[in-house]
Amino acid sequence: MPYYDETMLDPALNLTLNASAQWIIENARKVRDPDLYEKFSQNRKVDDTTQAILLTFYVLLIVIGLCGNVLVVISVVRKPAMRTARNMFIVNLAVSDTLVCVVGTPLTVLELLTKHWPLPDWPSLCKACGAIQATSIFVSTITITAIALDRYQLIVYPTQCGIQTMGVVFIMCGIWVFAIALASPLYIFRNLIIHKTGIVGMESLSFCIEDWPIEEGRGIYSVLSLIFQYLLPVSVVLLTHVQIHNRIHRRMQDRRRSRNKTAAILTAIVVTYVISWLPLNVFNLVADFSTKPILDEKPLTITYAVCHMFGMSSAVSNPLLYGWLNDNFRKEFEEILCCKRQGQLKNTRTKSRKMDTELTALQMDAVTTNTKTSQCSQIF
Repeated sequence: MPYYDETMLDPALNLTLNASAQWIIENARKVRDPDLYEKFSQNRKVDDTTQAILLTFYVLLIVIGLCGNVLVVISVVRKPAMRTARNMFIVNLAVSDTLVCVVGTPLTVLELLTKHWPLPDWPSLCKACGAIQATSIFVSTITITAIALDRYQLIVYPTQCGIQTMGVVFIMCGIWVFAIALASPLYIFRNLIIHKTGIVGMESLSFCIEDWPIEEGRGIYSVLSLIFQYLLPVSVVLLTHVQIHNRIHRRMQDRRRSRNKTAAILTAIVVTYVISWLPLNVFNLVADFSTKPILDEKPLTITYAVCHMFGMSSAVSNPLLYGWLNDNFRKEFEEILCCKRQGQLKNTRTKSRKMDTELTALQMDAVTTNTKTSQCSQIF
């Protein structure tokens, strides 16, 4: 959520309003307004209780998401058998979600709860904050799309040659480049505006705002973000998972339990993504295209925070959907967390080596139904 100036007499402003602090410039030098000083010196949009509640929820999301994604990365790094081509996509997703937890979410919370720029007055820092947040989200959602397409190719067309490790590396580099390109407008058009107030004890106020060259610039960018960050990924994930489910359903006619498990995982992935990102995208569209303030300051802040938390919850759900529900990742998690005795750990290491044959076995689609069922269980 970008900064916007709140120094007008009417605080009920649109979140994406990029107006300058005209009122404070015209009046602060003439009148020493104690109410104005009190309002901006505290630099907070909500009361202490509301702020404490929001921070508690955000901290829980950050800690849980960070732990889950770090486990995914460690699982692949520490075990050569886990370094398969498709697991690299899951690692890329975990890295982007880690960036969301460590950098993106804290910066958003900082901007969300403060009235004016609370960090050092560095223009490059203002620009980088918006770009980093957007890049990490774009990488996460595009990687989820790539995972869905990879699974589609692997299950629906198992006899075709799958993507090798170097191919995955090139695709991941392309994902990051494309995500940076999508986020670049937030770097280009975000600027740090410093207002000299002339008030003793508060000589200046800084605002990190989005200064678009055209009036509807922010709205146009929101539509493009909606397409590339939500509509396209949802469409691809939904269509590919329907095809995967249909193919697995035909292969597992005599394995109802495995079929139901796979169907549940596919459904959970689609539903979780839709629910996580829908509120924030709808909120941004309404806020960007509304000609009037949609809410007062405090309700607006709380509403945005709730929508944003839904989006950031994907960093918590992704390690569960792509890690814990995968038998091989779950075994690695249990090893790392020391949840089994040494004898059980040794047995787990032996079983995990079966992942080396995953791609070869999947390409032999005509061997047996039991073999196909085994491959599906390794992927999900």
